[in-house]
Amino acid sequence: MINTQDMSGIVLAGGRARRFDLSGQIDKGLLLLQGQPLVQHVVRRLRPQVGPVLISANRNPEQYVHWGRVVPDALELEGYLGPLAGLASVLDQVTTPWVLSCPVDLPFVPSDLGKRLSRAVEEQGAVAAYVQAERSHPLCLLLRADQAAVLKAYLLSGERRVMNFLQSIGAIAVDLRDAPEHAFFNINTPQDLDQAQSW
Repeated sequence: MINTQDMSGIVLAGGRARRFDLSGQIDKGLLLLQGQPLVQHVVRRLRPQVGPVLISANRNPEQYVHWGRVVPDALELEGYLGPLAGLASVLDQVTTPWVLSCPVDLPFVPSDLGKRLSRAVEEQGAVAAYVQAERSHPLCLLLRADQAAVLKAYLLSGERRVMNFLQSIGAIAVDLRDAPEHAFFNINTPQDLDQAQSW
C-alpha cells in the first residue's frame, strides 16, 4: 500500500464557478457550507489521508493559505485551460511520488479515498486511478507525480479534456458506488449548496 506520506493532497479550487455566477466573480471554494468554506471541508477529509496539502487556486491566495500551500496556474497559454492546468502547476511543486487530487466542490469525499485508489494502482500497476461512482469523477484522482511532463505536453498540444488525458496514460476507474451517501455529491449550483446544508 502507498504510504500516506508518499501522497500530496491537492484541492483543485481554480475554477470559475460559472453555474453559480455567470460573471465568474464567485470563488466557489470560499462559499459557506454548514458555516465553513467548502475548501475547509475538503481539506479536513483529505488531510488524514495524505502528507502535504496544496491548494490550486488563482484567486484569494491570502485566504486559501490557511488550509495549505497555494499554487496558481503557471502555464502561459491562451484561453481558459481548465483544471488540468492547475494539476500540472501543482505537480511541478510536489516532492512526493504520488498526488491525490479532489475538486473543491466535493465536500463529502470518503475518508478511505486514498487507500482505495492506491490499492487499485498497486494491484494493476497503473500510474493513475480515478473514481467511478454513479458517474465518473476524473478529478477525484490518484496520479503518479512523474506524469507531470506528460500532462504538460498534453496541455501544450492544445488538449484540455480530463478524461482523454486519463485514457492516454492508462488510468483505471475504481468503482466506489459503495461509498457513504453523498460522498461524491457535487456543489455546482446554489440549489446544490442549499440541499447540502442539512446533511
